Amino acid sequence: MQIQVINSSRTDDSSDVIATVIAGLKQTPDGLPIVHAGAYAADGLIGILEVRAVRGEREILVMDCSRAHVQGVLEWNSCEDDGQFEDLVIHLVRKQEEQTHA
Repeated sequence: MQIQVINSSRTDDSSDVIATVIAGLKQTPDGLPIVHAGAYAADGLIGILEVRAVRGEREILVMDCSRAHVQGVLEWNSCEDDGQFEDLVIHLVRKQEEQTHA
C-alpha cells in the first residue's frame, strides 16, 4: 500500500497535485474513487477504504482528512501485512486548518 498525504493549506501546490490525481483516477461503475473523510470517523474511513479496495479500486482519493483520519490510515497500513492491498494507492488530502489571528 502506498499512501500520499497532501497538505491542502498550501493552495498553490496542492491544487495542482489534487487536479493531477483526479485526472489519473479510473472511473468505476460507482463514479470516481473519491471519498469525503468528513462523512466518517477514523474507523469508519478505514472500513470504507477496505470495502472499496476489496471491490477492485486500486487508487483512491480521500478529501478533507483530519489528523485522526491520516493517523488511522497510516496505522491501518502498518498493520496490513497479508499483501492483499499491496498495489493500493491512497491519496489523503488534509483539510485546511482554520487560521486564528491574534
